Amino acid sequence: MKYFFKGPRWLTGRRGGALGLLAALLMPVAVLFCPPAAASARPRLASFIPVIARSLVIVQYTAENEFHKTTKIDGQGIVLTSGGVVLVSANLIPGDIPLSYVKHLVIRLPYGALKKIPATYLGRTVNGLFCYIKADSAKGGLPLPPLKISPHARVRLGQSVFAIGLLPKDEAYRPYVGINHVKAIVPLVHPLALTDMFGLTRATSPVYGSRTGAFLGLTVPDPGQSINMALLGHNVPVLVKDPNQEGVFLTWRTVARVLTNVPVKPFHAARPWLGTADDTGLKPALRKLYKIKQRAGIVIGSVIPAMPAARAGLKSQDIILTINGKPFSRSAVPTLMLAHFERALQKMRPGRIVKFGILRHGRKYMTIPVKIGTLPPPPSRMARYYDHKLGLVVRKIAFADTYARKLSASLRGVIVSLVKGGAPASLGRTPLKPGYVITRVNNRKVTGGREFMTLLKRARRHLHGRRIVFVVIKADGNTAVCRIGLH
Repeated sequence: MKYFFKGPRWLTGRRGGALGLLAALLMPVAVLFCPPAAASARPRLASFIPVIARSLVIVQYTAENEFHKTTKIDGQGIVLTSGGVVLVSANLIPGDIPLSYVKHLVIRLPYGALKKIPATYLGRTVNGLFCYIKADSAKGGLPLPPLKISPHARVRLGQSVFAIGLLPKDEAYRPYVGINHVKAIVPLVHPLALTDMFGLTRATSPVYGSRTGAFLGLTVPDPGQSINMALLGHNVPVLVKDPNQEGVFLTWRTVARVLTNVPVKPFHAARPWLGTADDTGLKPALRKLYKIKQRAGIVIGSVIPAMPAARAGLKSQDIILTINGKPFSRSAVPTLMLAHFERALQKMRPGRIVKFGILRHGRKYMTIPVKIGTLPPPPSRMARYYDHKLGLVVRKIAFADTYARKLSASLRGVIVSLVKGGAPASLGRTPLKPGYVITRVNNRKVTGGREFMTLLKRARRHLHGRRIVFVVIKADGNTAVCRIGLH
């Protein structure tokens, strides 16, 4: 009897025929448990995880407002440089809270005595996804190695991946690992690799290929998954989420610049802005009506006056087809068109002149050069002023305030940000409320925060038992009068 299996003579000879057949049948099983020599180059998680975990830290701070109400916040960070620069998720220090609220910012070492090292906030990345902080060098810096990101590779469908993170405080910030497979790569504003829910570790964890050990990206907060649960005879959608187990990560191409161009001093990143609103992707019916050959386009919803698009001559309902002569998307899905358009804008520097190919009125093709502007600062970055006697916090008016309320961009005054419960500003028949725009104090115009504080002091000196009168614009746009006494 002859067999196609080749092996030792004692297995393939006449006497070993039966054994040879058995060996041939069991060979696939042996291969599974005895991988080829090339597999020995694969990373061993047991030795790989501790090395990466030493570059992970916990970042903590106390969010405290003017009324001394506090909330303790912490999250995971990654050491990027030997100088102690750490990368954290933008969700850890949200853009909608004033930086003045960030108190006692520290980096906590996740081993030993959990030592705390004071840190300084440096700034937010242009894409708005991450923030940088830096350990205080006067306190000895950060005695941890920076994360090694080489080699790195592209993500592929079905690829086995793992992420390394730190457990919460209750588990002493010990390292843990999440292993999963890439089930989809979605090219949104930022290309995202999706795995099964609860598949990886917490946000801002490095992700690697299980077979190669190559760096693939960073986990980001997952919005969670909604499931229907039967409650009292009704199906109620319930959001399921575990902050320690994310299922989404940003690919290497998205985070490469964030990890390599690391700042060392505080900075402000100017974000590019076109100055349009309510834009939508090109729908198939409109593409067919206007006989547009390419798939993607952006229909401008509205053009904000005195902003880059308006100054360049773009108009509402113009259809943007190309950027510098090239299509910005090949998708036929309107939502993806918009995501790809926003991604293209993010790559442009403010001040750069970009040529937009548009279709106007469905019949006229034009090329309009636009000088890219800078996104106006948000309300959280406006200067704030606190009057403890009235229990009132006001801030400077931001562009978002006037645009959202359809008020004049030249409006002067201050916006009520906080009102302390039980304080004079919250009492009476006509109390001040958050969101009110104060334009006058005792019939004197308010031009800004400092002017407002000066008018308050002047009003108190001449109060003589009367009330301070505020002229305000309410959230609905109507004007009202609020009379506030100090008793």
